[in-house]
Amino acid sequence: MAILIMLINPTAKSLLIRGLMHIGLFQPDIPAPVSKKPLADAFNITFRDAKGQTINTANLKGKVIFVNFWATWCPPCIAEMPSVNQLYARFKNNNHVVFMLVDVDNDYPKALAFMQKHSFNLPIYTLASNIPGNIMDGTIPTTLVFNKRGELVYRHTGAADYGNDKFIAFLNSLSK
Repeated sequence: MAILIMLINPTAKSLLIRGLMHIGLFQPDIPAPVSKKPLADAFNITFRDAKGQTINTANLKGKVIFVNFWATWCPPCIAEMPSVNQLYARFKNNNHVVFMLVDVDNDYPKALAFMQKHSFNLPIYTLASNIPGNIMDGTIPTTLVFNKRGELVYRHTGAADYGNDKFIAFLNSLSK
């Protein structure tokens, strides 16, 4: 019966994944030092916030950009959200780092209700332009990090614990 509940209930599945994160699974792979060639250049990707204002990654050069594609119904997304919130809380006052949590369903009311229900304080966006398939192939969650030059230096699909010390140190190294 417990297995059946986990198969059909996203919250139950996310709690299992979150528990596995706490014992050390689902850790993000930190890339080699940033001095190595980045994965790709940032494209002109445009996002829209809840007020309808757009922001383009090209206009954010000089800042580190953390982008997380997620959905309220996605168990791995739900599982990693506390660690993303923890990471955001740590960097939200850092003027060199921008966070964008991109709701793939484009449903602001539902996404905002989810954030409020779970006491998350994360900036929500939707896509307002196309995004190249080599950056986002439709898998969620997908997390991207662009360095200050607008180069993609980190891409991870699936759940990960972004509140861990190694990832925090990685983001700190990029923001200096």
